[in-house]
Amino acid sequence: MYEAHFGFTDKPFKLSPDPRFFFASPHHEKALSYLQYGLSLGEGFIVVSGPVGTGKTILVHRLLSGIDESIVAVQMSTTRLSPDELVKLVASKFGVATEGLSKADILKRFEQYLYGLRQQGRRAVLLVDEAQNLPAESIEELRMLSNFQFNDKPLLQSFLLGQEELKSIIRLPEMEQLRQRIIASCNLQPFTADQVKEYILHRLSCVGWRGTPALSDGVFEAITRYTHGVPRKINILADRIFLFACMEGLSAINTVNVEKVIAEMSHELPEETPREASRGLAEDKAPRYEYSAREEYDNYHAQDHREPPKSSSSSNAFQALNEIEKVLNNVIERKIATIRKLDQLLIMKRKMLLQQGEEGIDDELILNEDYPPGLREKYWVRQLMKSSE
Repeated sequence: MYEAHFGFTDKPFKLSPDPRFFFASPHHEKALSYLQYGLSLGEGFIVVSGPVGTGKTILVHRLLSGIDESIVAVQMSTTRLSPDELVKLVASKFGVATEGLSKADILKRFEQYLYGLRQQGRRAVLLVDEAQNLPAESIEELRMLSNFQFNDKPLLQSFLLGQEELKSIIRLPEMEQLRQRIIASCNLQPFTADQVKEYILHRLSCVGWRGTPALSDGVFEAITRYTHGVPRKINILADRIFLFACMEGLSAINTVNVEKVIAEMSHELPEETPREASRGLAEDKAPRYEYSAREEYDNYHAQDHREPPKSSSSSNAFQALNEIEKVLNNVIERKIATIRKLDQLLIMKRKMLLQQGEEGIDDELILNEDYPPGLREKYWVRQLMKSSE
């Protein structure tokens, strides 16, 4: 909608990772250099970590856009997969048939596939996004896959990208052998105030922005305060700001306009608490818990292809639906977070019973202040906890 109004060639702040929009902040440039360095060596693990929304996925897309045909690169986003499931998914991603085969047979076929690539003068690279979702034993399985070798060179090289929790997993004592194979690692950080301005102007320049609508310096400062320099949050807010400017017929955007958009977005998500709105990048003290449904694994075997996204030049009605979808997605993410908390509560309860050999543990030991008030106050949650004893 607004891209046509302002004469842009594309949406400047779309959320889908597009290597054309890659912004090389010092941290991102360093991470990209590490990935390229790892590719040039052809061995070892590269680890890139960072908070949610700091640009790890677009970093991978930028890397993949510059590789030659001698490298067969596969990217996969992971959930809580067991070692056996992970092996099956990795082999499937490279096109190796796995249906009805045992793990041993899958490994044999996969090794033959990798060896065939090497005979063709090619090699395989696996990029694992959201690697913090994997249990330690599954990450160890990735290390075992790197043991496939030919002439003392690994047939498969892996890159691990994930949130801050990934670093904690790698530090575990049982991950010593993996740590010895990590040749480089870096941690992405949110943008500084100056980088936020450079980032926004960079994305606008990619779509042919010529100064209309004009942006006051206060706009960049307000965006920085609200988003804490997180690229994904910047994209969401900036997209809404430009939509607002289009709807209001503005030729210049100021701080007042930005504050109005922020107020609108806050009203659309009333369940966000002041604590959540103010904490920025600070994550809950409780660990992050991911889907137990193993979406990547299940989706891969459920369908071969997804319907491609519609063009950004769709009708106004479709654009409106997109805006609604963003709001609903945010709401759904918050509901999922609550479900994850409950899932972990049940696990903790069982562990405590097993360790202490008691059955009368007070719910308050489980439902403490680290969990959302709405969850702690739910009577049905307490009943569920008691029924699991």
